Amino acid sequence: MELFSLELAVHRLHDAQAALDAARADAELEAVAALRRGGAVDAICELSGLNPHDLLRLEKLTGPIPAS
Repeated sequence: MELFSLELAVHRLHDAQAALDAARADAELEAVAALRRGGAVDAICELSGLNPHDLLRLEKLTGPIPAS
């Protein structure tokens, strides 16, 4: 049985999942950085999709963020 098409689709799926995970991590890191720069929790949560509890938890768990 030929599984090449399925293998290709699964590979694309794994790539897309990895890209989504990386984008989520970037958004969370930027949300924490914005909070530390004095951004309003409500505005950051609205833009990032995080709820205030998760944003504040991430801020506590995240170490220093290097300047970019």
